[in-house]
Amino acid sequence: MENKTPKRMDLSKAIDKAMRGEVKASGNPFPIDVFPNLFKDLILDLNSSLNFPIDYTGTALLTAISTAVGTTAQLRVKHNWPEYASLYTCLIGNAGANKTHPINTIFKPIKDIDKGNHDIFKVGFAELERFNKLSKKEKEELTEPISPKLKKSILTNFTPEVLNKRLEENRRGCTVLSDELATFFDGMNNYSKGDQIGVYLSIWSNQGITIDRIGNPIPLSIENPYLSIIGGLQPRALNNSFPIEKLNNGFFQRFLFAYPNSVFKEPINDKECNSTLIENYKNFILNYYNNSELQETKILNWSPDAKVFFYNWQKENCNLVNEYQNNIKGEIASKFDNHFVRLALLLQIMKEPQADYVQLEAVQGAEKLCTYFMNCSFKVLEVIQNKKDFLQTLPEQKQKFYYLLTEKFTTAEAVTIGLNFDFNEKSVQRFLKDTILFKRLKHGSYEKIIKPKETEK
Repeated sequence: MENKTPKRMDLSKAIDKAMRGEVKASGNPFPIDVFPNLFKDLILDLNSSLNFPIDYTGTALLTAISTAVGTTAQLRVKHNWPEYASLYTCLIGNAGANKTHPINTIFKPIKDIDKGNHDIFKVGFAELERFNKLSKKEKEELTEPISPKLKKSILTNFTPEVLNKRLEENRRGCTVLSDELATFFDGMNNYSKGDQIGVYLSIWSNQGITIDRIGNPIPLSIENPYLSIIGGLQPRALNNSFPIEKLNNGFFQRFLFAYPNSVFKEPINDKECNSTLIENYKNFILNYYNNSELQETKILNWSPDAKVFFYNWQKENCNLVNEYQNNIKGEIASKFDNHFVRLALLLQIMKEPQADYVQLEAVQGAEKLCTYFMNCSFKVLEVIQNKKDFLQTLPEQKQKFYYLLTEKFTTAEAVTIGLNFDFNEKSVQRFLKDTILFKRLKHGSYEKIIKPKETEK
């Protein structure tokens, strides 16, 4: 049998196409075709019946599955590179864009599990309290109840100390769910003088942490912290949530953004959602929790063709990172090595919860999701960064190249100017596709967005 190399899209071309706005406004760039039918049908049904934007429901689904999976599964990328599937996600849209309802609907089965565990905890805690109130003689005749631990997957209102406690008690992991991430970010930054962002950076990387506190002789130790984050954010809050002076700390780069081209508030329609789809999804979540309750972390490996596909994608992503050296875009692209692996692991589990290998279909889906999410990250970056400030983040040679370009120019003229800085034709052409700096007028013709009067040499 002929061994064919898996076909794959050109990552940079796909991203550049999206960045140039060549995705039709009437279409939806979120690639729902990557989901197994159970989840794809649910997304489409919620879109038609409850007007849930596809981008938001799809991203909420990925984060909910990430919550359910937790530390029960891990992908062995290669020796000494294991990867869990935690995600930091953010749904961006104006008020009324229907960001909160998709999150609440998709996370309801997990909230119900939390409610059941909370009730069990209350009973156990009450038994312990009753025992502690007994006299010494009464206690001698009874067996002391075991101090209960609260099983909890979702956190909404908590302090840093409580976060550490929950992660220590719930080795499976937790998810921060916030209707408005702006409030969460403010609380994270203002709670204390400690570096809370640094903690979230480490947790995203699943780096073991220990917490030493006065009055606690035994440090809190969390070997494999697992945390996902999801919430909504309005575009006008982006600058406060991710201030430009703090973009270098790596927090922004760890997020996956769902940022549709346009989301309008839709009138109520008379179509009811499909209760069977809701029930099937609920059963998937419940079954995964129940079947993985006592299991050790399962290690998945690549199938041979999936490994080849990922390695080829990663090589191409390296080119993108190198093209944007010393630039926030390069830092964003660099994190997609991790995002790709995590998304592939989630897609595989969504299709086959007991899988031993991540298959070709999962990595092909991960590629499409990475293209979508990277495009959204670049859109967010454009909102955050004042265009003049953005120019200053470029390497010095690219800044000089930009200044030498006339207000309107052709590709050939840009290539000629690029020779002064040892930029080859391919590098110049890729640079011209940056929609923050250039507007494509027609084939081979461009206009600088930051006009000379706006720049200073």
